[in-house]
Amino acid sequence: MILSNILEKEKNNLDLIRIILACLVIVCHSPTLNGNSNFWIDPISFFFKYTNSGDLTVKLFFFISGLVVTKSYLYKRNAGYFILSRIFRIIPALLFVILITVFILGPIVTHLSLGEYFSSQRLFLYIKNNIFFNTDYLLPGIFENNFYPNAVNGSLWSLRYEVGCYIGLLLLFLIIGKQNKYYLNIPILLIIIDTFLPYRVVTHFFENIPAIYKLTSFFAFGALLAINADKIKINYITTSIAIAICYISYDLLWASEIFVFTTCIVIVYLASNKFVLKIKPKHDISYGIYLWGFVVQQTLYHFTGHLYVGFHCIIALIVSGFLAYISFKYIEKPGIELGKKAYQLYKTNFPYINQKI
Repeated sequence: MILSNILEKEKNNLDLIRIILACLVIVCHSPTLNGNSNFWIDPISFFFKYTNSGDLTVKLFFFISGLVVTKSYLYKRNAGYFILSRIFRIIPALLFVILITVFILGPIVTHLSLGEYFSSQRLFLYIKNNIFFNTDYLLPGIFENNFYPNAVNGSLWSLRYEVGCYIGLLLLFLIIGKQNKYYLNIPILLIIIDTFLPYRVVTHFFENIPAIYKLTSFFAFGALLAINADKIKINYITTSIAIAICYISYDLLWASEIFVFTTCIVIVYLASNKFVLKIKPKHDISYGIYLWGFVVQQTLYHFTGHLYVGFHCIIALIVSGFLAYISFKYIEKPGIELGKKAYQLYKTNFPYINQKI
């Protein structure tokens, strides 16, 4: 099937893929936040020596974001719509999680008095820093004695880099992609190549940690596929070829990266499978699961201490899934609709913004 057809909303089940990936982040964090137990092993690292559930899933999240967001921009070709849709998709749920953490969870779990807690400047800094994607992990007196101490919500770290990718993509469209989208292939390929060079040029502003700066290449890979979606076929043949290349490359220097690129192809193929399409979820709660998972796991350890890691994982998945559903229904979905209304209002008052660029 041509990728452009797969990317039509009703012809893929990427929502289910994202939910599974978000759950795998909780699986990966379970021994880190709870302490390990016998008869427990990370399901990804068990089969693949060079990665784990958390590392792989974040890279796949970036790939899917690059794929979906680029496809959305190509459909609208409007910077105003792009900016407002991203803001109202990301910020409401993030702010909701931050405020619930600070003003409801914090007073319950802090070992400080309520007076000491609410008088701390850390509350304001935690809200301000995280809402502007300057990741802040600390709240006064919270989780200081946990197995993994002094980290309220460690999952927030990736948001700043994802937003950075959105900004970079928008700039590329505004500077290069005004006339012919295929011109974008050149800088996007350079970005992918750049992340594997000894001396990075394009991605030098990312932290010098491969697990972080290589996220750019997987976002760019998603963007590359979306731009060329009308020329790319994703079927059992192309997927089998990708898997074969991955298998042959198992002991090569870039085996882990080839594995992730292969997995990107595989999940797109699976998302378009007719059997997978039959179990399409009603709501995409993946973002909520990702935002809630870490803080739920820290809270669980705070109240229960060390559990068998499987129990810890299952409880965290259930609670995070429930909170994610609440977040999607009452925060994320209304936020998305509000973003559409804000765009219509902006377009009415500033007609030039409706010009396709």
